[in-house]
Amino acid sequence: MAAPHALSFTRSLSATPAQVWRCWTEPDLIRQWFAPQPVQVTHADIDPRPGGGFRTVMVIPDHGEMATAPGCILIAEPGKRLVWTNALGPGFRPNMLGRDATDFAFTAEILIAPAPGGCTYTATCTHATAAVAQAHADMGFHDGWGTATTQLDTLARTL
Repeated sequence: MAAPHALSFTRSLSATPAQVWRCWTEPDLIRQWFAPQPVQVTHADIDPRPGGGFRTVMVIPDHGEMATAPGCILIAEPGKRLVWTNALGPGFRPNMLGRDATDFAFTAEILIAPAPGGCTYTATCTHATAAVAQAHADMGFHDGWGTATTQLDTLARTL
């Protein structure tokens, strides 16, 4: 059962859990798949341990650079589960959010499970309210995260 105010999808990937984990936890790999093309990730940092930071900087055609506050890793189980939030920064310090309509708090959970021929991959973003979840959906959560997941699988299979 999905959490209230959550957006989620599950996909079968051809990559192994170890390959997917590498794509989520190595900055050079994050830059190659994290945003749907033609968006470019120009910077990525991750410290995949509880309290560690997670940050990306993207350049969106016709909109310029999108640099958000660094997020915080809440749970890191290599090859199985990664949970992070943008409500907190590194070291579990609160972030200042809400400067514009795209600056809202959420918690992302990535579940990776071995499956024949690769893995099962579930991405869930949980939001504080139904309105915020709807705003994230309206921004293109399913298409954007879905496209990025296809890019992740394509890259991961090359590792």
